[in-house]
Amino acid sequence: MKLEKINNVLVIGAGIMGEGIVQNFAQAGYSVQVVARRQETLDNCVKQIEHNVKQFEEFNLLTDKPKSIMNRIKAVRAENLAQAIKDCDYVLETVPEVLETKKDIFAQLDTLPADVVIGSNTGSFTITDLTAGLKNPGRVVGIHYFNPAHIIPAVEIHRGKQTSDDAVQLCKELMLKVGKKPILVKKELPGFVVNRITGAMEREIDYLLDNDVTTPEELDIALKGSFGFRLACLGPMEAEDFIGLDTAMRVSERVFKGLSNATGPSPKLVEKVQKGELGFKSGIGWYDYRNRSKEEVVEERNKKLLRQLALFMSMDKKR
Repeated sequence: MKLEKINNVLVIGAGIMGEGIVQNFAQAGYSVQVVARRQETLDNCVKQIEHNVKQFEEFNLLTDKPKSIMNRIKAVRAENLAQAIKDCDYVLETVPEVLETKKDIFAQLDTLPADVVIGSNTGSFTITDLTAGLKNPGRVVGIHYFNPAHIIPAVEIHRGKQTSDDAVQLCKELMLKVGKKPILVKKELPGFVVNRITGAMEREIDYLLDNDVTTPEELDIALKGSFGFRLACLGPMEAEDFIGLDTAMRVSERVFKGLSNATGPSPKLVEKVQKGELGFKSGIGWYDYRNRSKEEVVEERNKKLLRQLALFMSMDKKR
């Protein structure tokens, strides 16, 4: 499949990640079918996308009218998946991270013409594991988005042992066309690039909180107001160049030996999960969201990120 022949995109899964991915393709001019098992899930997905598109318009991030974008989106119940598959040129699955569920979807997609590339928004499975037993595993590529998927620019493209170079190249070109910043992961390993770095940071965060070095609130301020402040415009390697590699080396020699080497999650984190304090989705985590509506909290978060996206895009144009 050539990039110019892709017109109709199929997204399987209409949850938090699915809605952002559907919006991204529709804003880029593609006709998108989104598939889910429950009509309520589809209705909520379309409603949220409509709201998100209006937010993009508010921040001057659209090149098309909201109505035109929404007209490109069609919601389909899962029992009509066979029909939806017939009309698609590119597929991306974003169903829950359950191996059996994903493998069942891939088994159904295996009937597609051999030139139709299939993307998987898995955040934990390798493509080799997901494609075991398929007739055509070479056209399956990992496309790891970040939440919220309609705002965060980066996506990680990763491959399995049998994934073809052509499939990877097509996905890279497609991501660039829809305005994403693709990162090619050269080796198949759990966590890819971003989740491995995030995991290392999370381990040290756990250590600092478990040892009462700081509070969750002040830790957030510390990170947002230091390296987090510069990360959107200066990556860690650029920042290290400005700091001086000799200085970075000396700091590493002193600090690394005292960092956490824990192999499990924080006891405080485990305690919160056991209490049902799961964060935003349960109403309370490190912060308490119970006195505000979920819609209000999400809108506030998205507006912060959209301001950052507008700045990120303006800086990117100047490079």
